[in-house]
Amino acid sequence: MNYPKELIRRYYSTHYKDIIPQTLEGWNWALERIELNFGDIFSSMSKESAILDIGCGVGYLEDYLLKKGFTKIDALDFSEEQIQIARQKLKKYHPEFYKKVQFIVADAFEYLSKIRNSYDLIAMIDFIEHLSKGKIIKILKLSFNTLSKGGFLILRTINGDNPIFPSFFYRDFTHETPLTSASLKQCLNITGFEIVRISYELMPREKSFSKKFKQFTRELIFRIIEKLFGVPYKGFAKDLVAVARKK
Repeated sequence: MNYPKELIRRYYSTHYKDIIPQTLEGWNWALERIELNFGDIFSSMSKESAILDIGCGVGYLEDYLLKKGFTKIDALDFSEEQIQIARQKLKKYHPEFYKKVQFIVADAFEYLSKIRNSYDLIAMIDFIEHLSKGKIIKILKLSFNTLSKGGFLILRTINGDNPIFPSFFYRDFTHETPLTSASLKQCLNITGFEIVRISYELMPREKSFSKKFKQFTRELIFRIIEKLFGVPYKGFAKDLVAVARKK
């Protein structure tokens, strides 16, 4: 991150609030995305597992984890503004969340450099695309050192394999590095992780008629492009998701 820190401190009010769902239906849709892509990993873990969410944003993952019964959750973000929103959301849905979630306003690199072998899972949801190439490798190495043996790393990032990825990537001024499935694999391998899977993100089915129609139309267009140009249909997913493990 080489841009002014003010861009991150005020990330929610200057950008993020305009692109995330603002309704309860939208919030639950975001939780369903987590379940579809990472639910099997969380289901395999003890509810006492120590979890760190780097770049926690407005608290989607924290809400999901609390609903799943997890009790040791650290949520880190450089933006105090975003953490305040997350606190408000969790207070609404989980009045006693503070007993299970510790919010931390800090720089992820500084925080990780001070601890080792402490977490059973580290999450980076929509985070690493905000970093330079060198810092992506650095944050992955620090995360590896911070995980306990057998611990998981889960992450989601914009899908650089998607032929139209610039429409997602460049709408955010703070995005720095797009990754493809191949380059993400390369980064995880070089930093010592055992890759469990790298895949195109699964998305929840839309429920309203208008959204269902848009989703159907979009998928039909992608199917036609697949037939005409050989571009894999699944490659049009907006995001990549990955699960890796510390051996």
